[in-house]
Amino acid sequence: MSGVVSLPPRASFCYHASMQRLGELAAFGTSVSWTIGALVMEKSVNRVGVMAVNTMKVAFACVYLAVFAYFVNGQFFPLDVGGSAWAFIAASAFFGFVIGDYFLFHAYALIGSRLSMLLMSVSVPLTAIAAYFIFGEAMGAWALAGMALCVAGIALTVISGKSGAEDSGAGDQTACAASDAGRSRAGRYAKGVAFGLLSGVCMAAATLCTKRGAAGVDSVSATQIRILCAFIGFVAFAVLTRKTGEIRAAIVNPRALVLLAIGGIFGPFIGVGLLLYAIQHADAGIVSTLSSFPPVLIIPPSILLFGKRVRPGEIAGAVVAVAGLALLFA
Repeated sequence: MSGVVSLPPRASFCYHASMQRLGELAAFGTSVSWTIGALVMEKSVNRVGVMAVNTMKVAFACVYLAVFAYFVNGQFFPLDVGGSAWAFIAASAFFGFVIGDYFLFHAYALIGSRLSMLLMSVSVPLTAIAAYFIFGEAMGAWALAGMALCVAGIALTVISGKSGAEDSGAGDQTACAASDAGRSRAGRYAKGVAFGLLSGVCMAAATLCTKRGAAGVDSVSATQIRILCAFIGFVAFAVLTRKTGEIRAAIVNPRALVLLAIGGIFGPFIGVGLLLYAIQHADAGIVSTLSSFPPVLIIPPSILLFGKRVRPGEIAGAVVAVAGLALLFA
């Protein structure tokens, strides 16, 4: 006898199922973490601007991850990861952080954040379909029904938001009036919709690249590579767009730095770490769905902490989304 003991088929199936469930829980944990981070980052954006927030939050995360990696892996940075993994994870950071955020924030200015977030949710079905053809991940009937309910609930929550797409984008339209003076309202709307959809395509591409590149790489190392590449991308983008002044202003703003340090913990440190673990252990379509819950999860703290009014449609959307969540975990 060789002395190598293999798991019986049933034990192997149970192990795979338990890892799948842990991956799904990590994906939902991503939504929770990102929701907390969004509450902090909202105040940061108002203080120092989008470019500074995006750049500084990943800068702080790079430091957090280096310290964490030293205690977990015995080294500050993963030097033993192969070039292929680096390439795919770097592409994931480029699509998800740099290009995806670019399209999303410009969609905010053109059609408002509510409709933009709704259009970005196209990443969920796109990820599921692409994962079927690329990785052979076939979702069962209950999982598909759960995903559909989650997407419908998130869409209803977003659409039923406080002021709707036109109202929430009114201020942004005023701010952009000079650059868009010669464009018709229909043209602005079409461009905003296109940018919102492109942000969803980028998010789907980022998930698939991570799925491919992070295979066989521990989640801490994969997170470090993704966040470092995102930092490099943001710095390069700031230089090209001549917005490095925003970053310098944030560095000398103590209150902004505190908020960014906290936001870096829940956003790119915990949130992205959980997401990468989820992608490694669960189906990409389900991960994309469960990590898209911030529009729903942000409702309770919006009421309790900020006293914001919530429309009945938002509550109904949250209920539908939770029903879909129950099917996914059934």
